[in-house]
Amino acid sequence: MNNNAIVSKDTKVFLFDMGNVVVKGIEINEKIANHLGVSFEQFELDYHHWIHPLMEGEISSDQYWRHAEKVFGKKIEEDLLEKFFTPYLNIEMVSTIAKLRMQGYNVVCASNTYESHWEILRDMDALSLFDRLYPSHEVGLSKPATAYFEHILAQEGVLARQAYFVDDSIEHVESARSLGIPALHYA
Repeated sequence: MNNNAIVSKDTKVFLFDMGNVVVKGIEINEKIANHLGVSFEQFELDYHHWIHPLMEGEISSDQYWRHAEKVFGKKIEEDLLEKFFTPYLNIEMVSTIAKLRMQGYNVVCASNTYESHWEILRDMDALSLFDRLYPSHEVGLSKPATAYFEHILAQEGVLARQAYFVDDSIEHVESARSLGIPALHYA
C-alpha cells in the first residue's frame, strides 16, 4: 500500500478492516463444518442467515449454537466460532498502520466481528494498533450497511472525503465509496 498514491490532502482518518487485512487466518466455516460432520454448503446455508445478527450483537454465539444443535442434530458444548478462530498479524498492514500513525493520522478499526473474536484479538494485542475501535457487535451495525460508515464518520467528526477505508470485501468498499469515502479493495 503506497500511502502517497492514496492519501489526499483532506485525509484525516484511516478506517481499516481487521479480518483478511490486519489479521490473516480467519477462515473458520470449513473447520466448523468438518467438526460438526456436515457439508460446508449445509453449514454455510444456515450460518448465512445468522451472520449479521451475530456480528451486530443481536444474538449471542450461545444462542446461535443452540439453534445449530437443532438444525444439525449435534450437541455443541463450546463456542466453535471461538475455538476455530486462530488469527495472526499481517505484518505488512501492521507496518502501514504504524507509519500512518507516526505521520499523525488517526487510524481506526472498522470491523465486522463477534465478541469472542474481539477478545482473541485483544489478547493478541491487535487492538492496540488503533486509535479507536468500531467493532460491529458493539456498534450494533455491520458492513456493508452505509449506516455503519456514517456512524464512524460522525464519531470521528469527519466528512466522507476526509476518511480513507481499506477492506478485503469489494461489497464493503463499494458501500463506503457510495458515501464518498475513498476506499481501497485490499486483495
